[in-house]
Amino acid sequence: MAPAMTRPPTARSAALEALDRLERREGFLRDHLHDIFAHADLDPRDRALALQLATGVVRHRRVLRLLVSHLRGPGRRTGAIQPPLRRILELGAYQLLFLDRVPAYAAVNEAVQAAREMARGRQAERAAGFINGMLRGLGRLIAGREPAGRPAPDAVPHPDGGVVRLAEAVLPRPEGGRAVFLATAYSYPDWLVERWVDAYGEEAEVVCRWQNRRPHTFARVNLMRHTAEALLATLRQEAPDVAPGPEPGTLDVSALSIERLEALAEAGDLTVQDPSAMAAVAALAPQAGETVLDLCASPGTKTTQIVEAMGGEGRVVACDRNEEKLEPVRRTVASRGIRCVTVCLSDDAAGHAPAGGFDAVLVDTPCSNTGVLARRVEARWRARPDDVADLAAIQRGLLERAIGLVRPGGRLVYSTCSLLPEENDALVATFLKGRSGWELARRDLVLPGPDRDGAFCARLNRVEAGTA
Repeated sequence: MAPAMTRPPTARSAALEALDRLERREGFLRDHLHDIFAHADLDPRDRALALQLATGVVRHRRVLRLLVSHLRGPGRRTGAIQPPLRRILELGAYQLLFLDRVPAYAAVNEAVQAAREMARGRQAERAAGFINGMLRGLGRLIAGREPAGRPAPDAVPHPDGGVVRLAEAVLPRPEGGRAVFLATAYSYPDWLVERWVDAYGEEAEVVCRWQNRRPHTFARVNLMRHTAEALLATLRQEAPDVAPGPEPGTLDVSALSIERLEALAEAGDLTVQDPSAMAAVAALAPQAGETVLDLCASPGTKTTQIVEAMGGEGRVVACDRNEEKLEPVRRTVASRGIRCVTVCLSDDAAGHAPAGGFDAVLVDTPCSNTGVLARRVEARWRARPDDVADLAAIQRGLLERAIGLVRPGGRLVYSTCSLLPEENDALVATFLKGRSGWELARRDLVLPGPDRDGAFCARLNRVEAGTA
């Protein structure tokens, strides 16, 4: 049963409703919040807080549940708590741990009131008392914030840096296994962090830390219409905190509302895109007058980036596997008035190739999303090791299809938003092994950082006969 909203909606009640929908219906947390915001009278600050609360609870779920279990005592399972009550408890715990600007008494009182509204009759006071006791116990367990501290059995990493020091050890000891310690402290599945430790060694903690950040929203300016400086000046008139982005032609538009960003994108002035996601098209280096294939084009973000890189001169064929995937590509292209893009099903791509093949092909494949977990907060809990093997098989199939569409002397870029070697370097190496006529020209792996997600891309050149 979802928490009843008997009072006017608040940021906390909206967050609880979104968490309830996510648990009962799956889907995506941001989509649930977007729907709730459409029917709730919340100002921009409350919407931002609701987003922070809901994403924070999902992102830090493992450590929040560990602390709740610790407070309940040995043998008491967190899963035994009624789901609506557990969500209230986890949201309150997140506020106490990580939201310094929210007074502890306010977080506790809000949670207690939410518990009363969730239950009925005698159960209401019992639920309220349980939440009150648990959160006050957590308040006593929290010793304070240390901006320069390091994660330890008695120190939970804070998403803004440093740690939250605890009065006693709750997390496992690193000596018992570094991967399990990091996975618990930063709230990831063990198997995923084990893969990162194997692949990146000490940098695995960097990956864990930055994917728990509250990400900024970046946008690529349509340089066919504006200079970045001119659009920045215009947007600063309505939102002074809009800033230059980390890459040329990008802006940090975190200060703009979702509705304003949607309007700017619909008008074709900018495209919301993380800087790391721009690397694939940069590696492809499409030139004016070329014919380029975007094999996995939905929703059209990289398609428009290719068009803009070509100055609108040339031809782009944008494909995906079904009509449902192609619809957002058509909308994106139409909203920008682009006329040099042909949208078609992947099975029909060869029919749109010029004689000899495409000059360049982008294969931006479906993947595990393990480089964009700061944004796709559900993905860390939904991914399974078997899924990665299945995805790698799909990726190999797409790569095999793409190579037959590149002309001699042309190039192909394979890209993912994954940080797992079996979807990236290992897959490309297997593809190239024993295969003549292709060479690895460029390889880029971007680990998550303060101003970007993680991503991988490899550029493969098709060698012309007689030049190998």
